[in-house]
Amino acid sequence: MSTPNIQAESAAGKSFRWIILLLAFASFMFTFMSRFSWPPLIPVVGPVFDFTAAQAGSFMTAFYFGYIITQVPAGILSDRLGPRWILAGGLVLPGAMLFLMQYMVDYNQGFWLRFAMGLGAGAVMSAASRALTEWFPANERAVAWGVLMAAPSLGLLLPNFLVPIINQSIGWQGVMQVFGIASIVIGILVACFVRTADNSVKSSGNPFGGLKVVFTTKNLMILAAMGFSLMWAEIGLATWANAYFKQLGFSAKAGGMIMVVYGIGGVLAPPSSAFLSKKLGSMRKLVFWSFLIQIPLTIIFGSLQSYTVLMVMAFLLGYVSYLVNSPLNILVTDVAGKAWAATAIGSTNFIYQFAAMISPMVIGWTIDATGSFFSTWYIIAAGSLAGLILVSMLKMEEKAI
Repeated sequence: MSTPNIQAESAAGKSFRWIILLLAFASFMFTFMSRFSWPPLIPVVGPVFDFTAAQAGSFMTAFYFGYIITQVPAGILSDRLGPRWILAGGLVLPGAMLFLMQYMVDYNQGFWLRFAMGLGAGAVMSAASRALTEWFPANERAVAWGVLMAAPSLGLLLPNFLVPIINQSIGWQGVMQVFGIASIVIGILVACFVRTADNSVKSSGNPFGGLKVVFTTKNLMILAAMGFSLMWAEIGLATWANAYFKQLGFSAKAGGMIMVVYGIGGVLAPPSSAFLSKKLGSMRKLVFWSFLIQIPLTIIFGSLQSYTVLMVMAFLLGYVSYLVNSPLNILVTDVAGKAWAATAIGSTNFIYQFAAMISPMVIGWTIDATGSFFSTWYIIAAGSLAGLILVSMLKMEEKAI
């Protein structure tokens, strides 16, 4: 092949990787939009079916129970087959299940539809991480991950902004129709346009070899426990904040706007994490300070009643909390290596999601038992404290800084 042709292919590949990043970002964002379409609906749909706080919270638990089941298989398959069909399926299935939720008639139907949504969504993170690892060199990976990890925050922000509007216009069933169809459309676009990079390094041999790497590597286990701690705090707050705002006397729309501001902070954090990591000298230092600052911010947030002050604190808490997401996943892929990137992300994310299952229900039980949100913020802050301790134990070389 001639040099001009090689250069043309290289230029095309450099351009195409940004399309891959855009589709990975959209996939990850819509996964979060699907799962977080429920918390703003708890004050609306809960009374319709007479759900207790624990039952309403368990819809999030049901999602994450399904979500953890497919984390590891999706990682293994993405490393061996590439991310295209894994990523597409991870959007179409949750979209279809969310669309069907408008027809639920009782708690059990809703619970199992949410479980099926989680089964599909569990494939997205590992497949998206595989795509980024394939298409972006190490010196650009921090920027790519920074963009990708803005998707969860935007996926939290948009439901809090859109759900009250759609609910007011066409009802809670309409929310499930709109979000479900949107997820399916993105899945079809992924199937049409995502492909494997020419220089891809796929895993071979024993398909479970990556699991041995993950579960016998000390640093990966510490990073997994850090992700568990982070998820405990983030999902606990995201699930119950709207209900707390309602108890304070705010409307669903007003409470949703506070979470929109929280989400804006979360959207801005990951893209800036690469810059801050360089300024501090390491990603671990950024993670340490983020966890440290989260603790008092969370407790103060739960003591506030002023709408204006809550808005300001929500932005600060969202920004500081989501600074951790991008460095955490970059560190996981650095330790695991390119061949096992998706397996490592899937396996560590599998561990993270146990926090997402447990945290909403634990907080729901305390609310049912006490009739108060007082202990909620201390339970959430406990996750940040655990993360602070764990990052202090981490010893490794950082490649993407």
